[in-house]
Amino acid sequence: MIQSSLDPLVHSVEVNCSQSDAFELWAFRPSSWWPMKDHSTFGENSISVVIEPGTGGRIYETDTAGSQREWGRITDWSPPSGMSFTWHIYGSSDEATDVEVKFDQVNDERTRVTVIHSGWERIPQRAAELREGNRVGWIDLLEAFSTATNRQSNRE
Repeated sequence: MIQSSLDPLVHSVEVNCSQSDAFELWAFRPSSWWPMKDHSTFGENSISVVIEPGTGGRIYETDTAGSQREWGRITDWSPPSGMSFTWHIYGSSDEATDVEVKFDQVNDERTRVTVIHSGWERIPQRAAELREGNRVGWIDLLEAFSTATNRQSNRE
């Protein structure tokens, strides 16, 4: 099947932790695993990624000077099964797309994390370029997240 530049991106990874631990790491400790140097707007000057819990919470990064740049807003907060948010790391909130992150328990020690990124039809002139950039980005982020869950399970 040929994918259109407007089709949702869907990426999954199975991680070595419970559903609640996976949600907690993603939602409350993103700076511990997010590859900020390569996946942020401040680049090497980025020092943290924050996800404010609850519907309406911001997702933003902070740089070494204390400046903040908002990436999106939480639209659904459903711990530990998932969250949804608008996503505009690449531009203004007027160009926001939608991301859903689902945490599905596989067994007591494994969870499938799925990222579904949609809403490309709202930015038709930039959809193909931004979709491809985000495709690569989500793959990298899920790999980093998986690595972090492995480090976490090795400490326990």
